Amino acid sequence: MIFPILHIPGVGDGMTIAMDAVLHVVISHGLAIGFMTMLILFQTMTYAGKGPHWARISRSLLGPAVVVITSVGAVTGVGIWFITGILAPEGIGSLIHLFFWPWFIEWGAFTSEVILLLFYYYLWDRLAEKHPGRLTALGWGYVTMAVISAILISGILGFMLTPAGWPWGQTFDQAYYNPTFAPQVFLRLAGGLAIGSLLLTAWIAWRFKGTREERGSALRLAGGVFLGCVAVGAVSAWVYFSRVPMTFLTHWKFAVATSYMSQKPDFLPALNAVAVGVLCLTGLVAVLRWPVVCRILCIPAILLSVFMVMEFERIREFVRGPYLLPGYMYANQVPLAEKLAVDETKASYLPRMRWVDDNGTLPPDMVAGKALFAANCGVCHTTVKGGLNNIGIRVAGRTLDSLNAIVSITENLGPFMTPFTGSEPERLLLASYIYMLGKEQGYIKIPQAPKAPAAQAAAREAK
Repeated sequence: MIFPILHIPGVGDGMTIAMDAVLHVVISHGLAIGFMTMLILFQTMTYAGKGPHWARISRSLLGPAVVVITSVGAVTGVGIWFITGILAPEGIGSLIHLFFWPWFIEWGAFTSEVILLLFYYYLWDRLAEKHPGRLTALGWGYVTMAVISAILISGILGFMLTPAGWPWGQTFDQAYYNPTFAPQVFLRLAGGLAIGSLLLTAWIAWRFKGTREERGSALRLAGGVFLGCVAVGAVSAWVYFSRVPMTFLTHWKFAVATSYMSQKPDFLPALNAVAVGVLCLTGLVAVLRWPVVCRILCIPAILLSVFMVMEFERIREFVRGPYLLPGYMYANQVPLAEKLAVDETKASYLPRMRWVDDNGTLPPDMVAGKALFAANCGVCHTTVKGGLNNIGIRVAGRTLDSLNAIVSITENLGPFMTPFTGSEPERLLLASYIYMLGKEQGYIKIPQAPKAPAAQAAAREAK
């Protein structure tokens, strides 16, 4: 291990990354791709002579969209790099090493996308009247760059779940053109356009001040695009999940809804069916130009859309456990080859860790146990009482011997659990550290030794 191991106390690494990533996906896909494409489509309708109200809608929403995309969207995008670079440097390092050029080109596309967006926004008033064709070309140039950026990043994200034969062949083509590359491209583009058209539909239904005919035509176009994108997204999602190995899909319910809700096998499928029904109904009433019903349905439809984004990203991130990169690196950033080498030679793992957190408050054996916990368990488990997936409550009522035995078979406890990496003495150090945490948090009680008869008599006399 070359990099220092850092974890987020209480909240946990996974939740920290997820909160930033989901917000970024909603903005980068829903606003930057979907919403902006719809605004440019509306402006194009005016350029095509379909009426001035189309461009009026676009102009009134362009400013807020640009502000959110270039502020929250950009910050959360950089935030993903920053957070994952700190919490999973080995994983990010492996991806950069493999996908240097696609990522380099993607950054070029992203930079061009932002520049074109700003030109489109700041030149609107100058070009809309005298040169509407140039403004339209500028807008569709932006959309082209946004789509190229999404395609480039889809190959990298798909590889993280379905590397197919890459762990053995390790060629670029095997990694980038993985089995879920194509369906993920269509799913992300259709999903982004669906969210964007839904947001625009809601705004038209609630806020548009034009005539009844203008509102009706705008609702029909936005609703039609939304319905089409829901259909394409549903087919793409079906193809995508059909290409995810069944080994990973077996625990998708656990990934989304925790171990308790996963015991209700029909809950998530029913919730997804309801969500799709609400989305389709919302698009249908928009096409039928029923603004009052559309206003009511848009609110749950937007909430359910965000939920489905969270569900997809959660599944994509979690189900590939115990691996960060299947067949190559475990979720705790220990490469599979390094784990096998440690097992074969029965070597110690601590000497490979060049950064050990020792603040002088723990004895040496607990410092070693804490370091081993950070390397083996800290990516999923927190150590703060009341924290997410706290290790203390997970070992409630255990003895030190039973913990030592459990650590030796962690990979058998659940399909997402990583195996312990280290020697047998180190395994006992880790078990001892976890046992100490359990005692400190009150989840492990030390049995009281029975009092001697003389002591019992003295206690009775004292009373």
